[in-house]
Amino acid sequence: MKQTIFTTATLVAMTIAAPVLAESWTPAWAASPQPVWQDTTLFDTGLPAQIGGVTIRQPLTLGFVADHLRLVLSNVHGTQPLPITAVTLARSAGDAGVEGTQTVLFGGRTDTVIAPGAQVVSDPVAFAAASGERIAATLTYGAGAIAEDFHWDARETSYLVDADSPRPDILQEIPARLTLSMVLSDSPARMVVIAIGDSITDGNGAPMDAMARWPDFLAGALATQGIAVVNAGISGGRLLSDGMGRSVLARLSRDALAVPGADALVLLIGTNDIAWPGTPFAPDEAAMTLERLQAGLMQVAALTHAQGMRLIVGTVPPFAGALPDTPLEATYWSAGKDRLRRALNDWLRGADFYDGLVDFDRVLSAPDDDIRLNPVHDSGDHLHPGAHGNRAMAGAVAQTLLKEWQD
Repeated sequence: MKQTIFTTATLVAMTIAAPVLAESWTPAWAASPQPVWQDTTLFDTGLPAQIGGVTIRQPLTLGFVADHLRLVLSNVHGTQPLPITAVTLARSAGDAGVEGTQTVLFGGRTDTVIAPGAQVVSDPVAFAAASGERIAATLTYGAGAIAEDFHWDARETSYLVDADSPRPDILQEIPARLTLSMVLSDSPARMVVIAIGDSITDGNGAPMDAMARWPDFLAGALATQGIAVVNAGISGGRLLSDGMGRSVLARLSRDALAVPGADALVLLIGTNDIAWPGTPFAPDEAAMTLERLQAGLMQVAALTHAQGMRLIVGTVPPFAGALPDTPLEATYWSAGKDRLRRALNDWLRGADFYDGLVDFDRVLSAPDDDIRLNPVHDSGDHLHPGAHGNRAMAGAVAQTLLKEWQD
């Protein structure tokens, strides 16, 4: 009889625990981690000189509805523990202002230490929010903390502040993300879409603080249909080699395949693989080949499909005349590089290794000069679309995604 009672009690306990074990979370925002670089000859990091003991407030826009939120903090590129003494979450009130501040806990504690190469996930915070709502996470770093892991091109201003208060004094504006890599929602999504790629996906060329990257427009358009979209782009990213971050092949598992609930991957990559060789970024690197690009893209497809996800691939937009008045202007584009871009796009249009194709080349090209961006879509640097071009890209992606989903 005692054994029967014990067994029954055990089963009851397991039943009660089951919902906790089976809980699911939906990504509502993301910023893929990059290693902080030391050589700032071409690009400054935009980070403060030191982060030990400082407080940094990071506003962001949620891409999906929530009743509870969890924060994911990253030290994946760190070589030493990263101490954080306090984290709060609040509604953004513009610039560095916030209201309704709530303490974020980690296993019931207000502080946490992120191991080298690791991430930590916060406890759930009761925080009802709509898609498109502005919130802010504020992190206070422990003494001795060193910034080794960040997201360079945030397209959003963060703030080094004098204190975690509703209206703090701003000590420095920061154009990068630091430590904060994802926000999770407890609301289930009908589909989770990860956009991965280079600076065109990351949003370089979109106005600062305007939420005008193409994944932003896509998230806004699809959230009402129960579809969550997050941006895993990295400026300077490449398919096959590390650039200003790890290559797509190297970071695919962490930044896309392992994202909770991920159903579909939208991939736009190849510009920097083609363009970087012979530039100040990679002066001695051999020219890219079509065969290498094909093999890399098919590996992405194999890994994505093995995870049970759909893959949407984009053609590479034109970039003649890219980056005027910079050290890259003379070498970033060439007729040979454009021939390779065209060959890649022609191959993609006839391939069958993906689940859908978005022809960004045709969406963004000038109607009478298809080696260049359409001036209407051009941010001005002849490489990155501006807000108008990003909206056109989002429309093309939405059409393809919804068709594939309905099929």
